[in-house]
Amino acid sequence: MEQDLHQVRNLYYRMDSIEKDKSLLIIPDWPTEKPAIFRPVYQFIAIEIITILYFGALVAMLPIQQFYVIDEVAKKYGEDGEKSNVDHCPKGLVFSNNTSNMVQAESANILMYLGFVGTLIAVVPILVFGSLTDRYGRKFPIYLSLVGILLKEIVMTVTVYKGLSLWFLALGEFFLGITGHFGLFQTATMGMIADITTPGKNRAIKITILEGTAAVAVAFSVLCIGFWIKDGNYRHPLIMCIACTVLSLILTLTLLSETAKTNKKKNTRICTKSVMCACFDVYRNGKRKRNIKILIGQMILCINAGALLGKSNVVTLFLLHKPLCWSGVHIQVFTCIQFLVNWGSILVFIKILHKYLADYTIVIAGTVSAIASSVTLAISTKEWIVYLYAVIGIMAVSISPLLRSVLSRLVSPVEQGSLFACIGSSELLLTSLAQLFYGIVYKETVSYLPGLVFLITAGILVIELCLSIFLRSIMSKEPIIVTETEK
Repeated sequence: MEQDLHQVRNLYYRMDSIEKDKSLLIIPDWPTEKPAIFRPVYQFIAIEIITILYFGALVAMLPIQQFYVIDEVAKKYGEDGEKSNVDHCPKGLVFSNNTSNMVQAESANILMYLGFVGTLIAVVPILVFGSLTDRYGRKFPIYLSLVGILLKEIVMTVTVYKGLSLWFLALGEFFLGITGHFGLFQTATMGMIADITTPGKNRAIKITILEGTAAVAVAFSVLCIGFWIKDGNYRHPLIMCIACTVLSLILTLTLLSETAKTNKKKNTRICTKSVMCACFDVYRNGKRKRNIKILIGQMILCINAGALLGKSNVVTLFLLHKPLCWSGVHIQVFTCIQFLVNWGSILVFIKILHKYLADYTIVIAGTVSAIASSVTLAISTKEWIVYLYAVIGIMAVSISPLLRSVLSRLVSPVEQGSLFACIGSSELLLTSLAQLFYGIVYKETVSYLPGLVFLITAGILVIELCLSIFLRSIMSKEPIIVTETEK
């Protein structure tokens, strides 16, 4: 067994010299299977196309749900039901400051619980199915995630067409959560990227490109949806989301190849508690130093996800509220440009900074960027300050792809699914708790200090900064050894 492991590691090292775009890449399986051979460039393109469609549809539903909830709540307080009123800011007696605060508080409460349901439930399926991707392949979790988002789209469409209670939307969040939300999809796609790339800068660039591609899809999705729903038209965008998801299912079935050969001889049984714990095998199979690195990296990713992803609903409400009083279209255009500029800049910066700095050093810079931008948003009373917040926070988006690349280099090829499942489940757990926490804080402080929630975010990110500095100190003392799995 040790001789076989040594041979696999040697093959993994020699893969650095292969020209990825011109030759076939051999993906080594564990000793129970023969290697799988396919063209990685075609596989990567297929993953990107499906990722664009998936995140385009998923993120499109976020503003649809946000503004639909705010519209429906506003109607309860006397607003005209014929047209979207989410861009309304208190300027007279009809819709007073106090009424606006009540709309904000009630909307925040509903959105808080809807987001909490979907992300919290998703932790369990990611733990169960994430580790099984190393045994049974990575395509099944993608199918499952696509079915979940399709069910949510159907529930939202029925709710809008029939005018059902806003709490009926929780059923869609349940379907999305029970099928792993975006975390299971990301676990599978990240595992595929790890399967078809060599450890090091090549993998870091590929992961960054994949997340950047998803960000571009998100940007254009929110831009189109912003104009589409500005007059309260929620039905047609939902039908378009359903079409994109169905197309994703078809492309996954026809274009996407399996990258991880099945390994059913592993001793983990399905439907037992051992499956739930399989994602944490990465902490049992390696050296103590390696496990410490993985643990710290995972803690940083969790804090980052909770601090940045968990506040999306609150940011929308904050920009709609006084004194900024942005319209829904203004918010969506701003979000689109922010995504495009952030990821375009990051792709350039990482390519340049990799020549001089290690991944974990860039992560520190990204954390500082996130802290400064959160403080800036908290004190935003003018439009130009919000734009400054966006510019200051550009480097913050580099944290996730770079850390995922660093951590994937620490585990073996058959541990990639377990690693990303472990990361994905913990990220969604923190995100769900953050949505709940941010929603409660914003609801209680919207009338006198709506930016307090972002100051709290900055304080939480200080913890992330300390962990990033500590990670750099232990990573810089010794080189990363690919697949450090010897005990």
